[in-house]
Amino acid sequence: MTSDPRPFPLQELVPAGLREVLCDFVWDAGKLRRLPLPVGTATVDSLRWQLDLPWWRLDGRPFQVTPSQVRADPARYQEQYRRTMAADLGCPLDLLDRNGRWVILDGVHRLLKADLLGLGKVPVRRLPAAMLPRILLEAAATEELRT
Repeated sequence: MTSDPRPFPLQELVPAGLREVLCDFVWDAGKLRRLPLPVGTATVDSLRWQLDLPWWRLDGRPFQVTPSQVRADPARYQEQYRRTMAADLGCPLDLLDRNGRWVILDGVHRLLKADLLGLGKVPVRRLPAAMLPRILLEAAATEELRT
């Protein structure tokens, strides 16, 4: 695999609070799900800080809504609340070590649901940095698809 991952297209819109945790490259969710990673657990408390980050869109604008806002006002954020309550807690959250902290790569809605339900732990898969190249979308490959 080349070392030229496809850059995250909305990078210039990422708020400061998300810059330290959000990946600056595009990754493939299907490739991530297919990785043979062991399932462990993490406490909801250890991941809860991520519920205060603006992960989600509002009115077509990215990075406008935090999961904590959805928790506080589900009637206002109905789409995200529906997605949260439909989330499958049997599916582990995928975590990546970013700057020394385990960050949710996939599963923010599941974390919010676990928090809403008062769960103490959630199933997680921790992606080792050495496996990161296996989920990246390459810039050259995506350019070839456009032509």
